[in-house]
Amino acid sequence: MSDKRLNELFRELAELKRRVTKLEYGQQELDNVVDPKGWIGEAFEHLEEDIDERFDEVNGKLDVILKHLTGLSQDDN
Repeated sequence: MSDKRLNELFRELAELKRRVTKLEYGQQELDNVVDPKGWIGEAFEHLEEDIDERFDEVNGKLDVILKHLTGLSQDDN
């Protein structure tokens, strides 16, 4: 094999290595976006916490309304 052909093969190998590295990096970026443990999953956790807080707030208001209408509190049970 000639030196010219050997150099050409080394350049092709280096180019392939660069392309694989670029693909791996792109895959990691995609995993970070799509991964449920990433920022999307975190957003859903915050949403769930917010819904729970609002649900508790609504339940508290309903308790006040029922107490006012019936004259009974949950402590009276």
